Amino acid sequence: MGIVLRNITAVIDGATVVKTINLRIDGKRISTISEDPLPINPGEAVIEGEGKLAIPGLVNAHSHLPMVLFRGLADDLPLRTWLEDHIWPVERELSPKEVYWASLLGLAEMIRAGTTMCADMYFYTNEVGRAVEEVGLRAVLSYGVVAPELDAHGKAELKKAEAVITRWEGAGDGRIKTALSPHAVYTCGEKVWKAAIELAQKYEVILHTHLAETREEVEQCRAQRGLSPVATLDRFGALSIPVLAAHCVHVDKDDIHLLAEREVSVVHCPKSNAKLGSGIAPIAAMQKAGVMVALGTDGAAANNSLDMIEEMRMAALLQKVSSEDPTVLSAREVALMATQAGAKALRTGAQGLAVGQDADIVLVDLDCVRTLPIYDPLSALVYAAHSQDITDVMVAGRFLLRDRELVTIDEEKVKQEVKRLSKRYTN
Repeated sequence: MGIVLRNITAVIDGATVVKTINLRIDGKRISTISEDPLPINPGEAVIEGEGKLAIPGLVNAHSHLPMVLFRGLADDLPLRTWLEDHIWPVERELSPKEVYWASLLGLAEMIRAGTTMCADMYFYTNEVGRAVEEVGLRAVLSYGVVAPELDAHGKAELKKAEAVITRWEGAGDGRIKTALSPHAVYTCGEKVWKAAIELAQKYEVILHTHLAETREEVEQCRAQRGLSPVATLDRFGALSIPVLAAHCVHVDKDDIHLLAEREVSVVHCPKSNAKLGSGIAPIAAMQKAGVMVALGTDGAAANNSLDMIEEMRMAALLQKVSSEDPTVLSAREVALMATQAGAKALRTGAQGLAVGQDADIVLVDLDCVRTLPIYDPLSALVYAAHSQDITDVMVAGRFLLRDRELVTIDEEKVKQEVKRLSKRYTN
């Protein structure tokens, strides 16, 4: 059965054109876009678009879904203290069951906030994959490898990472892809990195890692190796293959040049970086140099949400205030980061609202007190809208959210399970 969006304001051609259109979905893909009325075929569902904005699905290019279980557990701490003294100890206690239910909660939050695809790095990845497959989102999944040496532990970590690729690549009717994820330069040794690079080349998947997130990381790397984290990865050979590098907060001109030259995709996580006091990434400088920059939330334990509308707003505002230039990172530019740039960085998913593209579409109600009047729909989306304004979300032509109701998740059951499971982490 086809679906027609009638008389809806839509973001097409990336985020460069906003116009009122009629759009038909046949099966998984967009089959027609027209400014003229479309004939309605028998059995087709019609969604009236008055007051709504249709956008490409938002892409959360760096997340740790199960970390919603630790939302608010250890706030107001520096990254290393937060990670090493609080998060890693409780993560060692996690069970596969907890990862599954927490992933479902994170997916529910993502869908309600308009996300149709994420790049997720964690462990017990089979449980994350199970949740993603059931719910219907797109995802690039990976196991986060932490191994200073290529010893028995390091080899075991890489085997787990490889098992994720062989199990999940192409699963969920092709919606699920995979990556190889050495956690960071400071948690994985050179031999581990080189073995990971070989695996990524073998399976033709991207590398997904954390890079230059804090000043401390950069200073430590320079002291130990005489190079920045970016230059270190280049020396390891990592930047010779596709890389998705989260954060890149503390990068200098040489690093930015290297990122651009090696065509590294950077994922900006402004809320997490701000909350952990890591700094503000030089996004304008990276984009000017030609670096592809996508947008991500990081984990909810560091954010504390998985809301990509909030992320767009924070990204735009922080770049303006740090540069003291209100023209930096416009609403259109940040919308591109959250949609088309994310899909390109992940090398999968819909590239926008266009004929032949997968129907990964989000409808936003802009006919509300916090957004009216509408002079520029994209400005309203980025600077005024909230996730509560999202009414419908579809992936490959299938509704995951319809009239503000989750279709593929039993929201109340998930909430009750997570509340029950979280009790053992209290105090």
